[in-house]
Amino acid sequence: MRTATHLVAGVIALLALGVAAAPAAENLTRALAGADLIVGTLADKAKDRIEFIGATSFKDDELRAPISGQLQEIAAQGLTPPRADDTAYYLGAFYRKSGFAKAEVSYEIRGGKLILRIAEGARSLLKSITFTGNKAIPSEALYEYMLGSPPERLAKEPEKFPFNAGEIAAGADRVRGLYVSDGYLDAVADASQIEMTDGGSRANVTVRIVEGPRYVFGEARFAGDLIYSLDEVRGALVEQPSGPFSAAKTVTMQRNLQSYYKARGYYQAEVAVTADPQTAKGGRVPITFTATPGALYRFGETQVRNVNGRLRTDFLPRRFEHLRGKIYDPAKLDETFREMLRTGLFTNLRVNPVPKPNNTLDLQFEVEEAKAKEVGFTLGYGTYEGATAGIRLGDRNLFGRGRPLTLSADSSQRSIKGELLYVDPWFLETRFALRSRIYSVSREEEGYTKGAAGLRVDLAREVLPHLEFAAFTEAQNVKISDSTIDPLLLGPQSYLLTSIGITQSLDLRDSAMSPTRGLVLNSSFDFGMLDGEAAFTRTTLRFSYYLPLGKRYLLALGARASLISPIVDQLPIDVRFFNGGGGSVRSFAERELGPKDALGNPLGGEFSTVFNTEFIFPIWNALQGAVFVDAGNLVPADDAGLSDMRYAVGAGLRYKLPIGPLRLDYGVNPSPRADEERGAFHFSFGFAF
Repeated sequence: MRTATHLVAGVIALLALGVAAAPAAENLTRALAGADLIVGTLADKAKDRIEFIGATSFKDDELRAPISGQLQEIAAQGLTPPRADDTAYYLGAFYRKSGFAKAEVSYEIRGGKLILRIAEGARSLLKSITFTGNKAIPSEALYEYMLGSPPERLAKEPEKFPFNAGEIAAGADRVRGLYVSDGYLDAVADASQIEMTDGGSRANVTVRIVEGPRYVFGEARFAGDLIYSLDEVRGALVEQPSGPFSAAKTVTMQRNLQSYYKARGYYQAEVAVTADPQTAKGGRVPITFTATPGALYRFGETQVRNVNGRLRTDFLPRRFEHLRGKIYDPAKLDETFREMLRTGLFTNLRVNPVPKPNNTLDLQFEVEEAKAKEVGFTLGYGTYEGATAGIRLGDRNLFGRGRPLTLSADSSQRSIKGELLYVDPWFLETRFALRSRIYSVSREEEGYTKGAAGLRVDLAREVLPHLEFAAFTEAQNVKISDSTIDPLLLGPQSYLLTSIGITQSLDLRDSAMSPTRGLVLNSSFDFGMLDGEAAFTRTTLRFSYYLPLGKRYLLALGARASLISPIVDQLPIDVRFFNGGGGSVRSFAERELGPKDALGNPLGGEFSTVFNTEFIFPIWNALQGAVFVDAGNLVPADDAGLSDMRYAVGAGLRYKLPIGPLRLDYGVNPSPRADEERGAFHFSFGFAF
């Protein structure tokens, strides 16, 4: 159920972007397809209307590539002398860049056809680069900056290094930039000494280096109204004034110090910096920062220019009211601003802080609202759920208050579900978020069918960035039917389940959909009652960690534990934990790890663990591979611990989508028992853990 639910949720997120977005997306797709067709037609048309004469070093297709833009313009708008002249110019530039320093290209228009006559001349290749005068930086390092390759490659593949005077000059500029970054501000890199050999086909380049004196940062002084202590101001520079002198580093320190003042309420703060190498003594450049903080500002009123006018006029003022009267902090402003963008209520939202004479900053917003009503359709497939389809109707701006209401219906080969969801991110105009849903579901599990209707309400608060606590209550009326399981093992078959609990979530991942680094730690505890009588306590813990290895590899680690402590003699089967499947121990099919009855129906358990290790590596473009090891168990509460562990080793494929990966995994059971399969396939959406 979990993987298919993730699949449905992911496809909903992709498709349900608003009714108005669908025609735009369709039109864009058609436009792009049409554009590709037009470009291809124009290219074919131009191909028949051009002829190259005199080209011996390149094939026709190689010559068309650098002038493809000009050929498309000719095909679309007609052949004229100016366009023909441009085409000849760019083709000549291509030849000169390829080492044909004396290449000339002329044109002729003959009966609607463009004739390009090419006099290639001799081609020159780079033979060697020699550096003289360099003492501070070795020639090997200069070579990399000059050519972008080591000298060994030039010796082995000379044909890949055509001689081009412009490229040589650009390389010399890069060498000088390297010196300047290391404090040699007066350095000279002169690459004008060029010797042509082998009949003009090879070029030996000598780069004359004049290093000059090396400048370093000298004494750092601070002037003006600093307000803060010298230690605080020095720390605000972030990059300390030491080591080789650099104008870029000087500017960075100046901006850091200015941002330090602005982040503490001095909105109009200015920091000037003086650092003149001409005043250096012994190569040490003194640097002076002069601070002019100005007045201390506080947040003032919020004013809105509402273009569409569907949102209530007090919506944005209420969202930013918690800032009013507080010392100006751009980070706090940005936090709430991004929160508004994530609501999906706006296609354009801009804020402009306006200083007032009373040292407050009014927040003036320019707003363009997004269309609030949306329709989404889902199609998917999961190994356990089978084919799935659904529809979603939503209004992100209920009664103009910016609160979303969503009605969804989903059907799979195992279940039918309907849900009405209301979310209030600012419950009673506080920083608490309310989430309430009414639902009805009918599911076919192995050995029984479950029908349930219920209500759940969550009240959450983010107490620190990325750390959220919530309290919840839930009530559902459950009926178990069509069972092939012994009633003594099945438990109660018709009951009212009510529960109350708390949850915690610490999420430091860089992405909830496709994390590449970070961790997430979730926990929950709840107390449940059956038909008004105390029935159980339940605790769950989840930890996942994502460690990038280089730029393209990922190591993912996960651990989960769940414990339900019965108070009644027997728990309903649907309250128990199950294990096995694409999101747990992958050598077992969904719910197949753990105790079963004589007919092979899973019975669930009261204590469960899952441990996952997965290494993900690139294959081609968005296609990735993965190898994994899983472990876990499912036992009675009295046996809680790491006994009876079961394992999985396997491999899979991942296809990265913007809303998360599609996964195909096969897990092998290294020690199958008599009633167990050797392994299991899993097709699902999203990360396994």
